[in-house]
Amino acid sequence: MSTGDSYNVVSCPICLDTLRKPIRILSCGHNFCHICLVEYSRTSTTSLSCPTCRQVIHMDSNSVECFPRNWTVENMIERLSISNQEQPTTSSAGSARFGGGRNQKSQESIQLQNLVEQDMKEKRFDDAIPILRRIIRSVEGYHKINHVINLVRCLFETNQIEKAKEFCKDLQSTLNSANFTSAAKDICNNCDVELLQLAEDFIGKDYKSSIMLLRCAFKVIAKLHSGEQKLQKLENTAFRMTKVAQEMSRQNNRNEFKSQFGFMDEIIDDMLRVTDVDFKTKCKKLAWCLFRKALCFHKTSFYSQSIEDNKQAILLMKAAFGDDAKFYHVVGFCYNNLGATYKDDKQLMEAETAYLQAKHVYETVTDWNGDDDKQSSINLTENNLRRISDQYHNS
Repeated sequence: MSTGDSYNVVSCPICLDTLRKPIRILSCGHNFCHICLVEYSRTSTTSLSCPTCRQVIHMDSNSVECFPRNWTVENMIERLSISNQEQPTTSSAGSARFGGGRNQKSQESIQLQNLVEQDMKEKRFDDAIPILRRIIRSVEGYHKINHVINLVRCLFETNQIEKAKEFCKDLQSTLNSANFTSAAKDICNNCDVELLQLAEDFIGKDYKSSIMLLRCAFKVIAKLHSGEQKLQKLENTAFRMTKVAQEMSRQNNRNEFKSQFGFMDEIIDDMLRVTDVDFKTKCKKLAWCLFRKALCFHKTSFYSQSIEDNKQAILLMKAAFGDDAKFYHVVGFCYNNLGATYKDDKQLMEAETAYLQAKHVYETVTDWNGDDDKQSSINLTENNLRRISDQYHNS
């Protein structure tokens, strides 16, 4: 038997290390450390899915004790261990590690990652959790970022929110580590996409974790992306902050949003630093982000800040496009949000003026997604104008 074959026989597919006594063998023929199998089986007391081949195996006594010990493999490990101490095996790469060393272990890690991907694709989140925990414990620093993101997703999907929140904090500390800047290029480019989606999913369960994940995504976007792609991703981050603000308002925690003013400014500042895009594109994306920021302030009742950001967005579009600014619906949205903010702040005359401007822009806009969007926006503005008129008559 070659050292590579020996390693495959005596390594645990869960922890990727040499099997530890007592060793349990499943009916499908695969071996595992007893302690690894105990942790893996916590999600079920009647059956488990083999981490290697996915065969469903019944547990007669509701415990892994029902699986027999593999005395043959235990004895093999003892003999190989003694032989390894007396005469180390050196690989072609110069490694003197037992059983082929790092390359074999890396292959096992890749196999486990493939299993996790398959489990998540087929929504077997309970099966993926213990394997992900093992993978995370075997890697350090930025190497574990994508694995932690997957684990948070699995914990969220199985409604283990408190545990998911703990790993959100672990993720944030990893991204704040000193070696992240130099290692950022090695992180999967889809990492920020997963973080943004996780953040959106978390909003209704725990908006504080959502903010934490958005900050993690922002850090990745700042390091991995540039140009128009970066502007779009930053706007997506700001867009999700509007949903956070809406949830905080729903829970009557409007004042708590004050602590997020700085984060919204960071997003804007990072947009301003992007240089490899044309001026008009940059201005349009900045206007969208200012509009998102204004929406946050409106939803959390910080009216003066909302009014200021809406006005800045409109001025920015006019500076970039002149009279053609009226052809972009972000301008109409800003006027509409201005009207809503003025109305909530009891400034009815200003609200009416803003809504009239919004209607005028909506009628001339050329970048709608469709005619239905255009007409529904016009109808909504006309309804708001009627409500303001009714308020005038009743006051």
